[in-house]
Amino acid sequence: MRPKPLPILAGILAVPAAVLAFSGTAAAAPAQADNSPAQASPTATPLTPAPNCVSFSQYRNGNALTGYYTNVYLDNNCSTGARVKVIMVAGYDSGCIQLAKGQQDYKFRSNSITGILSPYVDRIDAC
Repeated sequence: MRPKPLPILAGILAVPAAVLAFSGTAAAAPAQADNSPAQASPTATPLTPAPNCVSFSQYRNGNALTGYYTNVYLDNNCSTGARVKVIMVAGYDSGCIQLAKGQQDYKFRSNSITGILSPYVDRIDAC
């Protein structure tokens, strides 16, 4: 008789949420001897949202045979230049993009990571 998957699933769900969530630090630091110096754990620096005067439009393209990609066009309607990073879902993020004052239609292309899902913009952060 096959074992029921419920006990296994219950064990997975019983893991504390702090272990499953990405906190920006190492989940478990290795134990250190008393005579070794303590090392600071690395932390991730969260990015701030881009100014409201930076806007985007996105156009999804591709198919299952050739793969999916999305073209993202950025517009800077700010009175100054802006540095932004496009964060994608199911696609590759951009690097830090420098937009000049009043620049329109800066094109960024993001290819699908999985090949089956069409990438789309999650958010735009300042960098």
